[in-house]
Formats: sequence, C-alpha cells, structure tokens
Amino acid sequence: MATTLVVRHLSFSHPGAAEPLFDDVDCSLPIGWTALLGDNGCGKTTLARIVCGLLTPTRGSVSPAPSTFVSAYCEQECTREPANLEEFRDDWSAPSVALRDTLGIGDDWPYRFATLSGGERKRLQVACALFANPDVLVLDEPTNHVDTATREAIAHSMRAFNGIGVLVSHDVELIDTTCAQCIMFERRHVRGRNRTVLERYAGGYTKAQQTRALRRAEVADQLEAAQHAQQSIAQAQERRRAMMDAAAARKHGGWRIDRLDHDARNTHKWNEKQADKASAAAYRALGSRLESAQRAAESIETDAKRYDGAIVVDIEPSARREPAHVDAGVLRFDGGAPASGGAAVSELVVDGRHWHTHAIPGAQTDSANAGIRVPRLSVGPRDHIGIDGANGTGKSTVVRALLASLDTELPALVINQIPREGEQARLLAQLQGLGNAERPRVLSAYAQLNADPDRLMAGEPLSPGQEQKLALCLGLLRKPQLIVLDEPTNHLDLHSKQALARFLHTYPGALVVVSHDRWFLDEACGCAV
Repeated sequence: MATTLVVRHLSFSHPGAAEPLFDDVDCSLPIGWTALLGDNGCGKTTLARIVCGLLTPTRGSVSPAPSTFVSAYCEQECTREPANLEEFRDDWSAPSVALRDTLGIGDDWPYRFATLSGGERKRLQVACALFANPDVLVLDEPTNHVDTATREAIAHSMRAFNGIGVLVSHDVELIDTTCAQCIMFERRHVRGRNRTVLERYAGGYTKAQQTRALRRAEVADQLEAAQHAQQSIAQAQERRRAMMDAAAARKHGGWRIDRLDHDARNTHKWNEKQADKASAAAYRALGSRLESAQRAAESIETDAKRYDGAIVVDIEPSARREPAHVDAGVLRFDGGAPASGGAAVSELVVDGRHWHTHAIPGAQTDSANAGIRVPRLSVGPRDHIGIDGANGTGKSTVVRALLASLDTELPALVINQIPREGEQARLLAQLQGLGNAERPRVLSAYAQLNADPDRLMAGEPLSPGQEQKLALCLGLLRKPQLIVLDEPTNHLDLHSKQALARFLHTYPGALVVVSHDRWFLDEACGCAV
C-alpha cells in the first residue's frame, strides 16, 4: 500500500444536476489523519466515498486505485448495522477486546443494535470500522450522538490507527487533537460565478483557521489594490477626456487669424490635427490600461457570499400554562408504563433551564424495568430547556415522555436525531407541493441556515445536514408553539450551528433541545452548563 493517496482532476455531478458538485479538484492524503471540512452539501462525503471506491467520479482519478487497497467507510448515519457487525461480534481476539474496552462496547450491543441509543450505535460503528484494520479508513462524523467521554475514546482509537485516515467532521476539538492537515471545501467567487475549490492547510482546525484568515487578509489587500488602480486609471481617463473636449472648444478660436493669411491658417489646422491624434492615442491607451485593471480585479478569487440574516417567524406562544409536563417517577427506557419501584439506573437533575442526566453508581443496568428517575418536570409556554448527559442515561426517554403529555391540538415541531426511513423524499415532495406564498418563505429560511436554495430546487440529493435544515424550515410553516430537537447539531457545519443557535435564541415559543454541544445549549436556551 502506498503511503499517500493522490486525487487528480476529480469531478462529480449528480444525475440531472445543473452543475457539478465539484469540478477539477486535487488533493493528497498521506498517512495520518486528514480532516475534510466545509459547509453542508459541499461534497465532503462524496469525496470520501470516491476515495473508498464506493462512488465513481464523473472525471478524474484516485491513485493508487481503490481496488488495490483495503478501505473501510464509517457512515455518518447510524440507522443500519455495520456490514461486519457479526464478524466483530464473534471475534474475541486481543485487538477486538481492546476495542471493546476503549470504546465501552457492551457485550450484548451487537445483538440488539436496533434498541441502542444513537451514541451507542455510533460507538459500535466506529469499533467495527477500526476492527476491519483497513489501509484507508474514513470516519464520517464519528462524534455525532456521542458524549464527551466517548469522544475522547474515539480520539484515542484514531491516534492508534497507522494507516491513511480521512475524518469528515465539524468537531473542532476532535480535529485539533487528531489531524495533521485539513482540506477545506471553499466556495469562491471569480469572474461573476461561484466554484468549489480544495485548499490544504497544515495542522488541525484551529491552526487551519488562523492560516485561512491570513490568506483572506492577503486576498482582501490584493483586491483593494486592484480596485484602487482601476479607479486611478478611470480618473486619468476622465481627465484626458476633459482635455480633449477643451481642445475641441479651442478650435473655434481659429477665426481670430486673418482670413487672408493662408499660411497661418494652414499651420493652425495642422497643429490642432496633431494634438487631436496625440490626445486620442493617449485616451485609447488609458482605455486599454483600464480594461487590463478590470480583468486583474475580476480574476482575484474571493469567498462566495454567505447568508447571514435572521429567520423571521410570526408565532405566538401557547396560551397553556404548561404545554408539557411529566410526573415524578421512573421512566422506563423501553417505553413501557412508568414504574415507581427501584429500577432507576440513571436520574435527571433539574437546574433551571439546564436538565442533566447521569448514571446512578452501582445500579443494575440489566433490569427489565430499567429507566431514569425524574422529578416533576414542567415546560412553560416560553421556556427554553437544554438537556445533556452521557449516552444511554435516558435523554431521549425524557423527551419521549414530554411528547406523550402534549395536547393533540398543540402545534409542535419534533425533529429526531435519527430520521425516519424515506424522510428525505417526503420532505422534498412537501416542498414541491407548496404554493407561491409559502415556498419563498421556506427557501429564505433555508438560506439563512447557510444552505443553497438553488441546489435544493435543482433536485440534488440532500446531505443529512441539509435534510435537517429543510425539515425545520418546512415545520415552521405550521407555526409551532413547541419545538423539540434531539441532537440538532449532529450533521451541521459550524456556520449552520451558529445560525440555528441564533434563531432558537429568539424563538418565542417553548423549546426543548437535547445536545452534547454545551456552547449550543447556552446560546439556544440561555443555560450556562
């Protein structure tokens, strides 16, 4: 196996798309970890799948060819069992046991994948990918759904990998602690159009952003200098034009020469003619210089425009004093009827707007009635509640109980961390069925979440992050008085997370957010955690 993968002149277009997802891009992937960064839907996952041989590019090559090495791709969705799950389940060699210990994999997890939490599924996915011992390993959003302890365990496992690693992630801390280089998908504007380019930056995310800021400052200086030169030449051309106009006016001064002095009149005409030629030549030269300056300014690549506005909604909070509530007791993880006995293996602690779940030390986790102990929970019509805690301690169980308490007439928007099968097709069909009044509102909100409405309307397949944004924007049409989001930042790029947090902070209704991103909970819900 070669020590570097080389991507040359790579292009990819979705069937029927008006323009390629990316075109004629190049990059190198050496041994160690490389982070692929960029906005949702820019092509990170597509490039990763091409590198693994799971997709065929429209044009270009990967060298050596994917068919000549062993690759493993850990997808960002955790709805399907890993292909080698049974092999991992039945293997109890020392490396397999070490993976189980490092990632905290329960012995029974491979037998009950469907009942695992999102974070537990993700841990099992990563373990199966590492167990394959590939030459090239792609981890696509490996820290989605996981808590802080699991994130650290995944980082530890990544650092022990000796092959070529590709990390698709928006997790700044993970990238900084594992990656030697970053390749950023950047949208650039040049000569009146936008295009996608790949830029390499040494180091992790923080160092890459610092370097990128310096490059952007250099480009801004170049553009300012080019625009200044263009303006100076344009002013010189205007002055020359004024001089030519003044010279034309002076021609009429020829009447002062004696009409009978033919020699003087002929000399005057010849001098004026030569002056006209010189002025015209100088004017044309300035015009050529101005065109060159304009081309130079237009050839400078700048960052494509981002949408940084606000999502505006016309929503009134519920008139109910308590839109959602849960009585004190033990909520069973399996969704069974609440129990009041001693089957609690975790508990929920309420601290104002911050609700935190944690395991109870020494509790028997294999109990048939295992669940989470909660005090009486209440969500007011304007409350913004942030919930965090370790994987498997009952966050989703609490949300499920809150939703069960809702009045059927209360307009609510619920976006789960694992979408239903066929969800993307349903959302796109709903978008296409909107009228002329509603569709622009959805597309405007979609753009404010750092997404491209033109690509959406062109029918291109949606990334998980784009799908989540569309679900939110369509749901807002119902004017929900309660929004419930379970791990909403899982698939979002950093700009999208910030835009979503800004919107949720100003949302006037009741809000319940489950997330491991503590800064996000603070921004959206106002709970310092």
